[in-house]
Amino acid sequence: MKALIKYDKGAKGVALREVGKPVPKSDELLIRISAAGICGTDIHIMHDEYECDLPVIMGHEFTGIVEEIGSNVEGFDVGDQVVAVTAAITCENCTYCKQGLRMMCKQRKSIGSGTDGAMAEFMTIPAKLAYIVPKNMLGSDIMAITEPLACVVRAVIEQSKIKAGDVAIVSGPGTIGLLTLQVAKLAGAFVIVSGTSVDKDRLALAKKLGADVLCDDPGKLKDIVAQYTMDGVDVAYECAGAAPSFRACLEHVKKRGNLAQVGLYGKPIEVDIDKILFKEVELTVSFASEPTSWDIAMRIIAQGRLDLDPLVSNFYPLEDWETAFKEFEDKVGFKIFLKP
Repeated sequence: MKALIKYDKGAKGVALREVGKPVPKSDELLIRISAAGICGTDIHIMHDEYECDLPVIMGHEFTGIVEEIGSNVEGFDVGDQVVAVTAAITCENCTYCKQGLRMMCKQRKSIGSGTDGAMAEFMTIPAKLAYIVPKNMLGSDIMAITEPLACVVRAVIEQSKIKAGDVAIVSGPGTIGLLTLQVAKLAGAFVIVSGTSVDKDRLALAKKLGADVLCDDPGKLKDIVAQYTMDGVDVAYECAGAAPSFRACLEHVKKRGNLAQVGLYGKPIEVDIDKILFKEVELTVSFASEPTSWDIAMRIIAQGRLDLDPLVSNFYPLEDWETAFKEFEDKVGFKIFLKP
């Protein structure tokens, strides 16, 4: 089968290769991949900015069809459309695993970085981590966006302190920011989406997805926040993974407010810890998602409470991965899917 593999250091260490079709273990499902999303983490892996095992098939955002079922697996049928939690391998015995915190396990290996992922024609996953796609989304490749949605649910619903009536900033109107906007609106917040002049199309989509106020000039954000709050926003979601975005969130969150880090930087950034201290800002963080995040995300999807289709701008054949990756890095459009 064809698979996109990170086999060596550097961007040149990524290539499309022919490899053997995987065989499911007794507790696994063999999945025929329908669509695999490109994530910022994939770009970090390509540039050696995110730890991974070599060689490894890339990709952790996916949806696909059950092709084969392991001998000990129950609850699935051949032909089911599924998505799955990314932390595929954990020890199952540590303090974190016993609490259901798979991402915290020291022995964790996630699909697409620690074990073979979804940018291929087929992949295997532990059946216990798979979810059957809700009836209202069956047949839709858009379900490959479930993994970033679960990450947003983790950040907004499970980790941040948002509540109905809060005023929130979403800084960075990329796919993660636009998902954060929608989930924050579900929580009852008044949401300001902030970007820059290059984010015209993304901000226009944010408005369609329910943003209450838009800002395309960081220099004007202070006046906008002052218009809708007394002392600053209750919650600031940093979704861009960029140092200026973090500084803006810290500047505009109120004293004793919540700064929620959602984006991934891929490198160290300079942070004014004194300002966090003086304002007694509560910094909340989230690392990917946990099974509880997926439970919530799947219920939200089944209820039809999110508009996901506009977040996907392009589908590329797996053979055109270089074009797709470049488009992602150049911030052209929104979410980009590869189709084996």
